Amino acid sequence: MEVNWGLLSHIGLWLFLLMQFAILLYFLKQITQFLNRFRNVGATIEEKTLQVGEKAPLFRVKDEENQQISLADFNNRHLIMIFSSTTCGTCSTLLSQVPFLADTYQTNIFVITHDRREKGSVPSIPNTYYVSSAELFKNYYIKKVPTIFIIDHEGNIAAQGDMNELENLLSIVPKQTVASSKTKISQL
Repeated sequence: MEVNWGLLSHIGLWLFLLMQFAILLYFLKQITQFLNRFRNVGATIEEKTLQVGEKAPLFRVKDEENQQISLADFNNRHLIMIFSSTTCGTCSTLLSQVPFLADTYQTNIFVITHDRREKGSVPSIPNTYYVSSAELFKNYYIKKVPTIFIIDHEGNIAAQGDMNELENLLSIVPKQTVASSKTKISQL
């Protein structure tokens, strides 16, 4: 049996060319994702952020209890989204106020982290959901924690900020008619 070295050489070169093309496409995708993080504002370039008044990015994720939830499920109430980390001390202080927020405000609360919490470590608070999702961090352009978003009942971003701005952010959210907690938000 005679081997056609010319044909094998051409096939090898075509495979090498296709592999280089695939690598080039991968790098182009990475560069595009990097450049999409920025926007041109006049003569300056800024990192993208979500602006007040914009539609909140839609999502469908599973919470810590493995229940499927989405932004569209909560169109009738405001939503407080708290992006946090399990290793952040400031986040822990903020998260200790979640029961008060749930008692005081007519809202749903989402606590989003990158890392999964231990089974059973998530407190059971009405209208409060704990989610582990790196995708939400990416879609909401989160660069530091804690970051707080207030989404209005129509699905628009009503406010955003950090823990220092919490009182101002919460002024947008309607309060319950009867609050069972006597803790003041100013103690944060």
